Formats: sequence, C-alpha cells, structure tokens
Amino acid sequence: MNKIVVLGGSFNPPTTAHLELMRAAMEATGAAKGIFVPAAHSYVAKKMKKQKHPGDVLSEAIRVEALESMCGADDRLSVSRIRMKSVGQGYDYEMMVSLQKENPGSELFFLVGGDKLNILSRWHRIDDFLKDFRILAAKRGEDDFEKIREDMPYIAEHWNAFTIFPAPAEISGISSGDFRERLRVNDRTAKELVTEKVWDILDRNGRIPWNCISCFREEYIFLSNFYEAEVTWGGLTYGSSEAAFQAQKCADEAEKQCFTEFGPGKSKGVGRRVRLRPDWEEVRVGIMEEIIRAKFTQHPELACRLLATGGKVLVEGNRWGDTFWGVDWRTGQGENHLGRILMQVREELRKQKI
Repeated sequence: MNKIVVLGGSFNPPTTAHLELMRAAMEATGAAKGIFVPAAHSYVAKKMKKQKHPGDVLSEAIRVEALESMCGADDRLSVSRIRMKSVGQGYDYEMMVSLQKENPGSELFFLVGGDKLNILSRWHRIDDFLKDFRILAAKRGEDDFEKIREDMPYIAEHWNAFTIFPAPAEISGISSGDFRERLRVNDRTAKELVTEKVWDILDRNGRIPWNCISCFREEYIFLSNFYEAEVTWGGLTYGSSEAAFQAQKCADEAEKQCFTEFGPGKSKGVGRRVRLRPDWEEVRVGIMEEIIRAKFTQHPELACRLLATGGKVLVEGNRWGDTFWGVDWRTGQGENHLGRILMQVREELRKQKI
C-alpha cells in the first residue's frame, strides 16, 4: 500500500522548516508522496487579523506559487488546492476523505506537531479520523510523548493510530511567524528561513519591505494617478493621469472634454457614472499603460524620480479595496496592474538612458 504524508497549514509563507519536516516525515514512514494543503484565504486573513497584523496575509496565489516552487526539486511532493475550494469551515477530516478519494488504495498520514495533541480530543469527527487515518506526530526535543500518553486517556486509548518520529533538529526556531516578525523589523536574516525561490517570489510580489515601495504617498506621491501633472493624450490635455484615464471610459467622445476641467478626485467620481464604451474591460489596461507612459515621458523630472526608485517593486497598496490596479492592505489580495505598468515604464526609461 502506498503511503502519503499530508501537511496542512497557512504557509504564510512556507519556510524551510515545512519542507524539511515533510521530508523527514516521508522518510520515517516510507511514504512515496507528500502533499501540502494550504488553507483558504479567509482562514489565513482571520488568523492574521486576530494577531493584529492583517497586512501580513499573503494571497492564495502567492502561497501556492511559493509551495509549488519548494516542491519543484522533488517530484514526490505536490500542492493540493482542496482547502481553497471549500466554502465555510474547512475541517481536516473532510479534507482527508477527499484526498483519500483522489488516492484510492493509499494509506494517508496526517502530519502534526506534538503541541497539537493536547487538543486532539476536540477535533471535528476525531473518532472517525482516527479510525480512517493515521496521525503522524513530530517529536521535538522538549516533547514528552510518554507523559502526554499518561495524562490524556483519549490519546492512550487510540495510541495505535499514532506514529511518532523525531523532527529534524535544524528546523528548531524556524517558523512563518518568525519570518514575518523579522520582516517587520527589517531584519535581513529573514531570508535564511525560506528557500531562495520562495524569497524571489515574495520579493517579486512586493512582500519584502526594504525592496518595495508599497504606498504612493509623501515622497512617492508622484507615482499616484492623483498626482497633478498635466498629461496630453488623445488630442486633449488633462490635469492628471487619473482625469485622462477616466475620460477614456466615455462612449460619447464629446463627454471626454469635460474631464479636462476636473481634478483627479472629481474625475474618478464622474468616471463611475458615465456611459461606458462597450470594449472598456478589454482595453482599460492598455489605455492605462499609454497614459502612464505619456505622464513620465512628458515630464522629464518625474521620469528621473521614477528611475531613482531603482529596482524596487512598486505596489499601489490601498485601504479602499482595489484589488485590480493595486493590492488591498487588509487582505493582501491584488493584481497590482498599476504597479506593474509603472515598473514596465521605468524599465523602458532605463533602457533609453543606456
């Protein structure tokens, strides 16, 4: 019978400890396969909010990409999105049942830390869980499983459902929480807690604070579309790139003229009420790119300031829930199209300087 180790968690982000723990668990059981199961975004967001660090939550896309990068060098490892598809509370038992259906005939081991055993009796459908699956508990140096067994009759009664193995000593002190804390205090040693590929993914997505500009205010206000710098585009001159962009929504060409008189705030408000051109969803990103390019090529001093941002990742972090043009600080979700366009224009300007 094939053996499979299942490791669930937030993976916010996945660290080298997750990888080494999985490998040690597979070696201890002789498992042919290891599956990482990241939690749904709603769970991670709630957890980070409870810890009073809502901005630390990574999107599902980033967490999955990071996990898949860790699995890349070992074809025995994979990532399941099964938790991300669940609606409401995602219980471990139902998850394991679903994975069993995907892997018929295999023996599934659910990997946990020894510190989780003290709440085991309160798990959802724990009797069914212990009947259908095995608990694989990682023993750290300070764990006393014999005492746990003596003090907890429920565990003693079901002891045959457990497999105990020693956690690798080198993962001691490595955790996602420690990684996040090091980032908060600008501790460069955070890089030592994740793989190089995971670090690169976090960096590329603007999650490394010293390599990122995540707020287009104060000294970086010029990156915002609300920055008042005239932009001539499509034969009209607007007071800001926001006004120029909002004007292009208009199905009526004559209506665009009004936006030349509007400030950025009013432009955005009026832009919500205009009769949209029918192809707006398809063309809006391309139009934004052209307007941003016009803004910086028409203002050499702004181009210099953009180039001065160097190689930093540009992210329009916001609190108003824009997950298309920017990233919502409250959830960590966002496609950051504006930031990506700014970085593209910056690269174009850099090449022109060479």
